[in-house]
Amino acid sequence: MAVIENLEQYRQRTLGFMRDSLPHDGTFETNPRLKYKVDSQGKFLPFYGDTVIYHVDSHVKAQVKALQDILYSQCKDMLAEPIDCSTFHVTLHDLNNGERSPWLAEQMEGNRRAVGELWTKIGKGKGLPIRVRTVSVFNMVNTSVVLGLEPADEESCRRLMELYEQFQKVVFLGYPLTLHITVAYFRPGVYSDGQRQALAQAFSEANRCIDMEFCLTDENLVYQCFSDMNHYGEEQEYQKI
Repeated sequence: MAVIENLEQYRQRTLGFMRDSLPHDGTFETNPRLKYKVDSQGKFLPFYGDTVIYHVDSHVKAQVKALQDILYSQCKDMLAEPIDCSTFHVTLHDLNNGERSPWLAEQMEGNRRAVGELWTKIGKGKGLPIRVRTVSVFNMVNTSVVLGLEPADEESCRRLMELYEQFQKVVFLGYPLTLHITVAYFRPGVYSDGQRQALAQAFSEANRCIDMEFCLTDENLVYQCFSDMNHYGEEQEYQKI
């Protein structure tokens, strides 16, 4: 049985990389696997899969859009095309993803059924809101820029960790939960020391602008499919991948 992190343990694990996510000198190279999601011109490529997310309200989206604007005003040459702000969400648990294939379609259909059964088991729609707060804008595994979050209290932490473990039974991920909202994807490449410094400066400016606490509700916890990193929707939209 997995160990459920408490709030202090979550902070001990995440605060280091949330607050210090870029190299301190030299060049910055993006993750080799980014090329499957974004082309060399910064356009999103077809990339299919499914995930469990929390929708967020318009106030949160507006705050995240402000962070995105800071990034693009200072580091546009390092970034992919902007993510549409309507798709901003908190990721709870990714499931499967990859290129279009019969195997992936079969996996996603199985996930859809398993998640539906899980909703019934956990009594979706009956839980109290989960409170979270912003921590820092950071570089997520040299693939994307995200807004890191943490539970706002011990009870919220416990419930989030228990939910994550439930979805581990659908698709097991070899890493623990790191709450975040994706703000932008990098454009694949190797960037100069000057560009890295500009990115660090943009992170600092963005972090001075963000200090927010908000709620995640059962009603906004949904299973979604995607066809690229800018297009998410209900499962029916992508059943025939």
